[in-house]
Amino acid sequence: MRKRLLFLAAAAVSMTLSGCAGAKKGNAQIKAETEAGAAAQAESAVKEEEKESEPSVESQEYISADGTYCITMLKGFEQTDVPIQANGSMMGLDSAADRPGFSAISIGSAKGSVPGNPERLESLEDYADHVAHLALDGTGMQVDWQEAEAENAPEMTRTIAREGTARMNGAKGRAYAEYMESGDSYFAVLLIGRDSDIEEAKQVLSLTLLDRAASQKKGSKAFLSAMTAVIDTTNGASMVETYRALDSGSGVGKITEKAKALLSESWEINSGEDLYEMAGWLMSEGHNRDAIEFLKQYGGTDGISREAFAGKAEEAGAGKRESLMAAYDAWSAYGEAAVAAWDLSRVGTIMGFGYAAGYCTYEEAMDKTLEAALKAQELYDSWDSFNQSYLYGYAYWSEESLEDPDSSAAERAGIVETLTSQANGPFSVDWETELVKEW
Repeated sequence: MRKRLLFLAAAAVSMTLSGCAGAKKGNAQIKAETEAGAAAQAESAVKEEEKESEPSVESQEYISADGTYCITMLKGFEQTDVPIQANGSMMGLDSAADRPGFSAISIGSAKGSVPGNPERLESLEDYADHVAHLALDGTGMQVDWQEAEAENAPEMTRTIAREGTARMNGAKGRAYAEYMESGDSYFAVLLIGRDSDIEEAKQVLSLTLLDRAASQKKGSKAFLSAMTAVIDTTNGASMVETYRALDSGSGVGKITEKAKALLSESWEINSGEDLYEMAGWLMSEGHNRDAIEFLKQYGGTDGISREAFAGKAEEAGAGKRESLMAAYDAWSAYGEAAVAAWDLSRVGTIMGFGYAAGYCTYEEAMDKTLEAALKAQELYDSWDSFNQSYLYGYAYWSEESLEDPDSSAAERAGIVETLTSQANGPFSVDWETELVKEW
């Protein structure tokens, strides 16, 4: 634009010189007036360019619930946050008063724990396909996405954009989306609205990475989220936080029925009484006691070497062999707390589903999860030991070997490794965090 404006200014000066009339002037005067006119035109062109480059709309910053990123968007939107899991969040921006029907949604998460638990994502394009489906599925809206131009966002390794016509119930609008990736995370921003709204939003739209405040990284809620981080990654969301954000909204009834069905089929939990009884069992006995008793039957707690015990486990046959070796390794490392982390981590999971099912309140679910977290701190000295006990417990329960690369146990181990490697991941919270009630 600058080159175009300066070119027009020069052309205007040229036309003035060739078309001037009146009294004859000296060469020096003509030269001075020409230079002054050119300077004035150039200055005007620069001011015009600066004016056009300035956003013509007001903007506002919206910070994600987990404090990891900030969206700059049009001013005056109502923000709704869904902390979907321990290291990811979703932000909804609903129509400002003067922009009916216009809304935006943003999603940010670690690459290893993308919401919705998709199959392996090979590229940013795969992520874009997944998020577009995740955001629009069930809404009745269809968009004919086309590739669009995009400038790479600061701190991102790559950015792509897509746009198209949005159709729903006979009405038409416009959709625009930007997808970004950093070294270990994916981000997305989707806009739906009128052409004019989309164009104005694009003038100010940007995403900036933030450093989590120490208080956010070391809070009790962050610790509790980390307790269920592995299963939340597997499920694609944290049930207790997701349901809390959606509580009383549309679609909640379906979630409640699904939560009841899952608790009944997988846990034989059909009431609030059943829920608390199961939570108590997990914290006092659980599979940890079963694993130790099973191990004792084969002499695994008698100081026998791992090599010698492996022979006994082999004689027990498939399934039992894997469970026995997991129990042996857990006992050798953590004694009476062998696989207790597997039990304690699932307290938060069933309480989250219990809340969604209507068997307890959010506060009650969090209170019970806090009890489990306090016990975890008593039994283990770090996230490394807690997670290793968890993996032994999963291997024992699933009757699979962590050493089998094709097993679901090895897949869980991979999730732990990925989450542990993330600088702002769930396990960045201090294990020694003083756990207190924050809700």
